[in-house]
Amino acid sequence: MHKSFAAIASTAIAPLFLVVNADAPYKSLAEFIKHAKADPKGATFGSPGAGSAPHLTAELLLRASGAKGIVVQYRGDAAAYTELLAGRIDATLTAISTAIPHIQAGKLRVLGVATEERTPLYPQAPTLREQGLPSVVGYGWYGMLAPAGTPASIVARLNAEINAAAADADVRRKAEAAGLQLRGSTSEDFSAFIASETRKWAQIIKAANITAE
Repeated sequence: MHKSFAAIASTAIAPLFLVVNADAPYKSLAEFIKHAKADPKGATFGSPGAGSAPHLTAELLLRASGAKGIVVQYRGDAAAYTELLAGRIDATLTAISTAIPHIQAGKLRVLGVATEERTPLYPQAPTLREQGLPSVVGYGWYGMLAPAGTPASIVARLNAEINAAAADADVRRKAEAAGLQLRGSTSEDFSAFIASETRKWAQIIKAANITAE
């Protein structure tokens, strides 16, 4: 945890779903990886920007699976979707709220979700972990921080209020409509999570030689 901040509570995650063109021959993660290993150019992922959660998770997936591939950077999701729908790239990792209109139209197919467990946002999607890639967990996440030195009593009060809001059914429905899965936590657990995420993605950034644009 950065010494300038105190963790209060985790609030939400934005699960990332591995989606491909519905006309693609692969209908499972195993088939997708097999294709990527057999194709001389490997798999091509679309990313909404360098260093984004979809970018880093795609790099993690490639390394964990042993497949070849590249991650192509676009300026936002729209351009990546255009290329995916046209069949010029193989896959992208994206929020279900963005993908669902194309899924319902029969244009995109979901191969899995990169969360620890199946998400209520789209429970029919198996996790990548349960499909043989236990280390491939990646998503956008949100939480509340306070300045370092904030009194413990204030941190505890804020933590309690945030967790209560995250448990509210109406709040949860509105968050899920936006593609977010609410998560409460203790301040200690959130601090440990931030530290773990920092270590994990630093390794991927170094391995993939990712630089800021």
